[in-house]
Amino acid sequence: MNLLKSTHIYVAITVASFFWLGSAKSTAAQDDNTQISELYKLQASYHRAATVQDPANGDAPDTITARIRDVLSLFTTDAVLYLHVGSAVDGYYLSNGDPDDASTCPTPSADPNNRGTVCTFYKYVSGPFQAANKFVALTPSYKESFDVHGNMAAVYFECHYFNVAIDPATGKPLWTSASHASFTGSARKVDGRWLFSYAIGAVPPVPIP
Repeated sequence: MNLLKSTHIYVAITVASFFWLGSAKSTAAQDDNTQISELYKLQASYHRAATVQDPANGDAPDTITARIRDVLSLFTTDAVLYLHVGSAVDGYYLSNGDPDDASTCPTPSADPNNRGTVCTFYKYVSGPFQAANKFVALTPSYKESFDVHGNMAAVYFECHYFNVAIDPATGKPLWTSASHASFTGSARKVDGRWLFSYAIGAVPPVPIP
């Protein structure tokens, strides 16, 4: 009888352990999926900010400034952006900034180790935020990757920009390729929100499935 009771107790403990382990794994998987989902939304917000709002006339200066503020809100205050595309303004852009404050958003310097701030890059360098350009930013979903490690995540995605200015001959958007860039870096969770903390901007290879 004692042996039978011990067996019942052992089976009960074993079953309970399996349920607990299964529940713990399920909770961890759900949390990981939640974090990945938030990172996808962060990337989507980036491309939304990089897309023209008035393809017919081009965005007004106030609209462009608002878009710059939107993209800067996706970066940490101590963010680092390294541009590596073979241009005259390649180099490091250090910390965030305010597009209306020249002290935190200066024009690009001649020093590749400190070209200015992340704000400098988006206000003066990044094509989608220049008044003359009417770009739409798209990204192929199979070229996105997010790898979460606690409050840090490795991030990769590509930005494919298309000129959607209106073709006067047809009255329709041109949809001509403008430029392609890759974003390789990291994101950090700050006060419960994912933000980009480091980025390398480069020219990506041809996106083969």
